[in-house]
Amino acid sequence: MGAMAEPLTRAELTIDLGAVEANWSRLGAIANRAQVAAMVKADGYGLGAREVTTALAGAGCREFFVAEVGEGIALRAADPDIDIFILAGAQPGTLDELVEHRLTPVLIDLAQIDAWAAQGISTGVPQRASVHLDTGMNRTGLDPDQTRRLMHEPERLDGITVVHVMSHLASADDPQSDQSARQLEAYHQIRARLSMGLASMANTPGIGLGSAYHFDHVRPGIGLYGADPTPGRTLGLTPVVSLHAPVLQVRQVQAGETVGYSATHRAETNRRVATIGVGYGDGVLRSQSGRGAVAFSGHRAPIVGRISMDLITVDITDVPPDAPIEAGTAAELIGPTITIDDVADAAGTIPYEILTGLGRRYRRRHIR
Repeated sequence: MGAMAEPLTRAELTIDLGAVEANWSRLGAIANRAQVAAMVKADGYGLGAREVTTALAGAGCREFFVAEVGEGIALRAADPDIDIFILAGAQPGTLDELVEHRLTPVLIDLAQIDAWAAQGISTGVPQRASVHLDTGMNRTGLDPDQTRRLMHEPERLDGITVVHVMSHLASADDPQSDQSARQLEAYHQIRARLSMGLASMANTPGIGLGSAYHFDHVRPGIGLYGADPTPGRTLGLTPVVSLHAPVLQVRQVQAGETVGYSATHRAETNRRVATIGVGYGDGVLRSQSGRGAVAFSGHRAPIVGRISMDLITVDITDVPPDAPIEAGTAAELIGPTITIDDVADAAGTIPYEILTGLGRRYRRRHIR
């Protein structure tokens, strides 16, 4: 038997920035010459917007999208040269910040268009912006009535340099849905009248729908971080995240004894149970209780009992003895054995929520 690994003392989240770069390049290859931006909202999907942006900028990415102006200001401090787009647009009270920090709004209604155009006209300097047109998601963007008005009154864009005319796919990750095709048809009708700037529609699953959805520009998010969002469709992406946490204690649980809060798990036979130092305070969702698993040297160990704020308990009885487990042994929560899709399935959610919910107590390592 080889030397034992050094004991793990804290939960550790490892983010492979080289994999992020590889995924950006891979999605660009699939999108076949379309310009590829990067979604880095929610702190780079929980993995560090500054680090992800720096890596992708070094790989050639020039456009980065965030949700709101505060995220944009923080990102501008990290890089003075990149283009930063604000998905919330030119919200009331933010116009001066947008100008000061050279942030480009994605305008989502006629009021924003009029205010931003007035800014450009009053200064004599056209203001850069993208225009978001809703084609069926009913979330943000010009609704059909506002879109028709803009098509009949394109002079409302005087004072604005339009970077993208964009929409967003609602069901691209659902192979059974026809909504994407209906949105595509609606977008073509709009684009025939509003042909300025780059055409942009596809998110990560939209890239997987094929060239009809790629246009001039694509905006991947979750795919950059290693997750394939569409069941049955593989984009050939590289895993980015691995998460390990230390075993704190190993104990024997006798047949008939219970484990954890509310005694939800009862041992039917004598079992070995390991307690691991993470919990829902670290983003290990409580809904994985009794459903999820961790791994030791490639061997799965099911989560038993309820996940608590700082601790989870797992049944290690069936882990082979060639993978010894003691205090300090690293348990894999996300990695080659327990994928992010496995975690999301066990929690009854999606990889997006798993990534963005990762807690702040982890020791974070950004590697290549």
